[in-house]
Amino acid sequence: MTAPHIPGLTDLRPLGAGGFATVYRAHQAQLGRDVAVKIDNRVLADERDRRRFLREAQAAARLSGHPHVVGVHDANITVQGTPYLVMELCTGGSLADQLDARGPLHHEQVRDLGIKLADALAAAHQEGVLHRDIKPGNILVDRYGTPKLADFGLAALLDAQGGSTVTRDALSPSYAPPEAFAMAQPTPQADVYSLAATLYTLLAGKPPRPVPWPISSFDHLGEILRRPVTAVPGVPAALHETLARALHPDANLRTASAAQLRDELANPMNMPTVPIPPSPKRGKWPLVAAAGLVVVVVAGVVAWNLFDNEKAGAQGPGPSTTQPGGAEDIPPFLKQCGDKFCIDKSTCYGGINHAGGEPAIARRRQSCAEEHYWEAFAGGWLSGDIPKADSDVLVKSPELAKTCTPEIMKANTKPGVDTTGWEITAVGFKEGTRNYYLCFAKNPEIGEDVTSAFGS
Repeated sequence: MTAPHIPGLTDLRPLGAGGFATVYRAHQAQLGRDVAVKIDNRVLADERDRRRFLREAQAAARLSGHPHVVGVHDANITVQGTPYLVMELCTGGSLADQLDARGPLHHEQVRDLGIKLADALAAAHQEGVLHRDIKPGNILVDRYGTPKLADFGLAALLDAQGGSTVTRDALSPSYAPPEAFAMAQPTPQADVYSLAATLYTLLAGKPPRPVPWPISSFDHLGEILRRPVTAVPGVPAALHETLARALHPDANLRTASAAQLRDELANPMNMPTVPIPPSPKRGKWPLVAAAGLVVVVVAGVVAWNLFDNEKAGAQGPGPSTTQPGGAEDIPPFLKQCGDKFCIDKSTCYGGINHAGGEPAIARRRQSCAEEHYWEAFAGGWLSGDIPKADSDVLVKSPELAKTCTPEIMKANTKPGVDTTGWEITAVGFKEGTRNYYLCFAKNPEIGEDVTSAFGS
């Protein structure tokens, strides 16, 4: 392995490698110290992606003063176009290493770790920075024995170039919250879940809901993710209840913030009275049972996506509809425009993903003010199942060919906006027992956008 050239650093030696990045130990001659360099394997060819990475790295650097966050010294892009972070070197390994070497930790040690790490996470959230992949392997120990959250600054790369495929290294199954499998937008509550799962693992020697990989079916995944959290022998009830609350499968009933988790760990007698999940029962589960899981192996990379099967699926909730044929029989996000349906309110999406043999899917942004690639401008009901085809194949099908057109796109464009030459595609979605499609368009010249050309 040939180490890349990083200005100001010499003697780069590999420390480890994952699916997306390689970590090196290097010497910073000007300051006479050794540092860690994490170089991502993905090329950021788009200038917007480069700027986003540097913004995230700057936010991570602002956290460097926290005693339980790995310090970020520098960030940039190599001549090959791959992003890198120069970080504090933690010579004590990770908590995953310690767990493997020594087994589970005493509950008082875990509680103390939890207070410190939750405080670091609360500071990150206050700065608007999400971690997205907290696990024992991402908590490092410095030469003084201090635990520190690592890998802030690379989170933005999970959405680089508009991709929405989640890979084994981008999402750790046993530490990810249930909503992550439904491709929901990352939230502070998701980080809270992952931290609680990490703390539980340090107590028990295994995650609270171990997810075997690959998953054989979404029913199996749903059953796993709604299991109650088993109490660890010898762990005080108050500590168990604190972690179980933070591991609630419903994000709305989960511990609301990292600061709250920190305070509950520090003073468990002041815990709020929020119900802990009961034992599982057969039936629908709001986050997973309404979705289907597809596992795809492509060039050795395992990818998975949860496909929307009801209103609360990956694309987010849409407006309610009535029975077919009624006066209000309008697909979600659309309104009647003559003999067709056009977009009602501005509706925007990130990257479109097509896992071979399955329908294309897209992740809806909460607002078009968020960075997005695609905007919906029209759509309609599908007469049958969503075709298992790429979006560019779907848009050319006879059922869509007369709706997803440049003429209809132009007719639905806001005044003063020029959409000439925009790319057009389409994605199918499920609404209850019916299926619908949305016609998408994007400006090929600017990549991601934060404005909307269609809808109110």
